Amino acid sequence: MALKLSTIADGTIEVIASIDGAIPSDLSKEKFDKYIETLDESLLELIEGEHPTRFILRRVLPWALSQKVANNQMRMDKGEMQPQLSFMTEEVRCSLVGIKNPESMPEDEKIKYERGSDGGASEELMSRLVAAGIAMELYHARSNATKSKQRSDPKKS
Repeated sequence: MALKLSTIADGTIEVIASIDGAIPSDLSKEKFDKYIETLDESLLELIEGEHPTRFILRRVLPWALSQKVANNQMRMDKGEMQPQLSFMTEEVRCSLVGIKNPESMPEDEKIKYERGSDGGASEELMSRLVAAGIAMELYHARSNATKSKQRSDPKKS
């Protein structure tokens, strides 16, 4: 079978962070890791009556933003190419397009999506997500969602 670009998913994914109050505190790391791999929310065993915050990430980056991510993967140091892991948070910054807060959450407690001048999330928002320890979860969820769609049979999608 030939490669079909139609098997590369457009659109967005929604991701719930491990530190969300709607997730039981005793949820195993294995179950959360499986959720990040599949985005199957039933694995999270959400607390009844609680609604999580969802981070919305695009599956395919616009060309200019994808170039920013690619340019952050390596740097030249004393004539040698050195890998840079910061490209992962840059990929999250470039793919994050919104945040869905629970309706019941007070307005002053909602996480506000702030857009940067280049179309990705603002650096201030990203600083808070990195400090909260969830930027890498978002990276892995997006990476897994993109890979699984590319491997899937387009007839089953």
